[in-house]
Amino acid sequence: MSNIQPIPKVLLVMSDEYKYLAEALEQAGFRVEFVSDISMAENQLKTLKPDLFLVHSDMTGDHGLNFCQSVKASEISPRPIIVFLIDESKSDERIEVLRSGADDVISYPISGKEIAFRVMAHIRRRQETHISLLTGLPDSMIANNVLEHTLKEVNDWAVLSIDLDNLRVYNETYGESRGDQMIKALAAVLKSVLTQDDFLAHRGSDDFLLVTRNDRAEATAEEICRRFDYIAPRFYTKEDAQRSYVIGIGSKGIRRRVPLVSISIGVTAKGRRTFSSSVEVLQVARDMRYLAKSKKGSDWVSDRLRLSADDGSSKEKRIKILVIEPDASMSLLLKDTLEMEGYFVDVAHGTHEAWNIINSWQPELILLEVDVISDGFDGWELTRKIKQVPELAGTWIIMTTKNSDHNKSLESGADLYLPKPYELQVLFSEIRYLLRSRIRSGVLL
Repeated sequence: MSNIQPIPKVLLVMSDEYKYLAEALEQAGFRVEFVSDISMAENQLKTLKPDLFLVHSDMTGDHGLNFCQSVKASEISPRPIIVFLIDESKSDERIEVLRSGADDVISYPISGKEIAFRVMAHIRRRQETHISLLTGLPDSMIANNVLEHTLKEVNDWAVLSIDLDNLRVYNETYGESRGDQMIKALAAVLKSVLTQDDFLAHRGSDDFLLVTRNDRAEATAEEICRRFDYIAPRFYTKEDAQRSYVIGIGSKGIRRRVPLVSISIGVTAKGRRTFSSSVEVLQVARDMRYLAKSKKGSDWVSDRLRLSADDGSSKEKRIKILVIEPDASMSLLLKDTLEMEGYFVDVAHGTHEAWNIINSWQPELILLEVDVISDGFDGWELTRKIKQVPELAGTWIIMTTKNSDHNKSLESGADLYLPKPYELQVLFSEIRYLLRSRIRSGVLL
């Protein structure tokens, strides 16, 4: 399996007698290509896109002038480092090579181990010039290169595009320095969910990019939302946090309620559509992120295709929801829309039927129209019965009803009272909120 984070590439331009340097660099963890002709090196410039050239001075007849000019005109970002290897007795040539545009000159004879450490120092310094000062993460240039590598050489990947909502109003209310602290907190949350092979970049402002494995993508997005929502209230006054909004002040004294800062995440991955460039990957991930912004609070949207209805193994990994609704058209609408959201859904039209399904299937969440009834066995009694069974007591119950007595609904054991009529997007947000504490690695929402 190819690494998401690319291995630094070094192109050696020298005669075969220096192949021991290639072996030393490979042992140090670099990907090494070896050519014995300067024209071959120039041909590989745009195809290989090496991070560093190590060139023996004898390979050029002009102290490297044309070669350095060719590398600097290549429009590769960040530009490859150019290091020349020169006989220690040729001090004048060292000066001429540096004047021609080389980044460094190393005298030989020299051990392969020292060469490896010097190359390592150069590449580390190159990477440090493309680090966000606010978060210490790679910037957009490095992110683009990692995406190109991922698209070409990695068989299993997913991309998460992440940003904050309502940050501008937060900055206006609390100040930009506090806003920077919010961005740093998001970076810390993102770092906390990474595995060893994941890649995280800070593209600018509050825009982040995370590259991970396909089977971790949705669960990672959900965990990011959960962790950020846990810490976000700490960045507000007690009054603003309790009422869940701040007062935004517009022109001419206009004031409006603005929700607290939340996260929007867009997810795409290999195999979900045909990508020809990293630009397309970014665009799709951002499109998904914009869809997530239409949802209430922190949320994510994925372009994962709806799973096959007869894929039993996939169903086992999905959150199970039981819809208990006497109206056939309403139950069909709920089933179809919830399945499009990625849930595994079953339907019951009566309480006895529902009780049998609950015991055999054990759904994580039940969407219950409380007015459903079978032989005197109504939704209120069903709710109490579910909560009295230890194996079922942890099942979330959303009670939907035209009954205005929300206290009765909650006292009977419902976890959420949702008065009819309601908007489907409100329902989806509340379902995600309830299930957020139950997310397991690998679960597809």
